Amino acid sequence: MAYTIVGLFPSQENSKKVSEGLENIGFKNEDYIIYLEEKKPVHKSFWAKLFTENIDEEAMNVDSLIVSVGINNNDELENAKKVFKDNSVVNIYTLEELDFGKAVDLEYVKKVVALKAKSLIYAMPQAKTSSTDIHTGISSEVGS
Repeated sequence: MAYTIVGLFPSQENSKKVSEGLENIGFKNEDYIIYLEEKKPVHKSFWAKLFTENIDEEAMNVDSLIVSVGINNNDELENAKKVFKDNSVVNIYTLEELDFGKAVDLEYVKKVVALKAKSLIYAMPQAKTSSTDIHTGISSEVGS
């Protein structure tokens, strides 16, 4: 089954190293996409908000780099993840529902990632609290 993984890196400076790493392990130029931005956005990165669990300054860098890789088997997945990790990936998203051919459209990739993120949030179990756990402070039953 063919699918896509997407990685977020702290800076576009990682692009050459990620590209070389992927090609050194057997991926061809047409097997991955590096999305480069010509001018920096003014606001915080959409990707940094989705991909970071613990928000830190480096991860919120607006110069972040996004890379998509077409995956055909488990060996390719492990190899791509290793290259990502070797190049300081902030987070990796495995998008089994995204065919790599559609990954050329960054806006489409953003929509798929956003939907996946929302589905993960809605799938989380609800936290329940009992009314006996809620403390209201000192009541009138305290003796004087």
